[in-house]
Amino acid sequence: MQLEIMLFFQSVQNGFLTALANFFSFFGEEVAMILILLSIYWCINKKKGFILFCNLMTSLMCMQILKAIFRVPRPFVKHPELIDAGRVETATGYSFPSGHSTGASAFFGSLYRLFSNKILKVLCIVFIICVPLSRLYLGVHWPVDVLVGTAIGLFFVFVLTNAFSHLFDNKKELIKVALRSGIAISVISLIAALALHFLPMDETAFSDLMKNMAILGTALIGMSLEEKHVRFKTDGTLAKKIIRLVLGLAVITLFQGMKFVFPENLYYPVSYLRYSLIGIWATYLFPLIAIKTGLMESENAK
Repeated sequence: MQLEIMLFFQSVQNGFLTALANFFSFFGEEVAMILILLSIYWCINKKKGFILFCNLMTSLMCMQILKAIFRVPRPFVKHPELIDAGRVETATGYSFPSGHSTGASAFFGSLYRLFSNKILKVLCIVFIICVPLSRLYLGVHWPVDVLVGTAIGLFFVFVLTNAFSHLFDNKKELIKVALRSGIAISVISLIAALALHFLPMDETAFSDLMKNMAILGTALIGMSLEEKHVRFKTDGTLAKKIIRLVLGLAVITLFQGMKFVFPENLYYPVSYLRYSLIGIWATYLFPLIAIKTGLMESENAK
């Protein structure tokens, strides 16, 4: 049955639908989510950005653990003679469950819950439906992959949103929980990076998991430090907010570019380093610098 569904999507492919599928698939990827997430966290509403980040990362961690356990081959890998896949550069891990579907449902499901704008809510529903469909159309996931991925994301949104909201409001608990969990996750991620570098491990199963743990761990450490020492506000003029976003994202782009500077045989240690830098930069270092330079204000200011 699953193969028949995949072959149906293959049979209806045309230029317009392919462009549409690539468009929706992009919004289930790292670049789009980082841009929207940091726009909210730095410039619109810090609490909502925190909840959005936690929902997304918790869902992705669960998804990647399942990928590492089940290790299901992708449709175009199992049936290369039948499936002409598109956007395969985004299909970096195993097939089950779908990372794009998990991320999109967690991300846009969170936006649906956190914001009351009716147009935004409609758009969120569209993306929650269309991102998984795009992955089927492009031939990079099985139907069960996108169904389970979508279910994971929505499950964590509706189960954890209130818990993360309460945690954010309890500053002492937030500082303690974020620091302890961040250190633990960072250590596990570092061990995984070193194991991938030195040991004959299944890179497809553990590479993306290690990277997400790296960014999650240091982001949580940064949140703890920021809440204790910085406490930035998202207020400011539109011009300041645009400058914030441009400068903050420019440095993240530089971190990502580190992979082209270091030797390829150091890929996993460097990946751990650059994703860790992204996490601590986004939640602590950039707000600290932004306050020092007048791009942000602090709640601690008299």
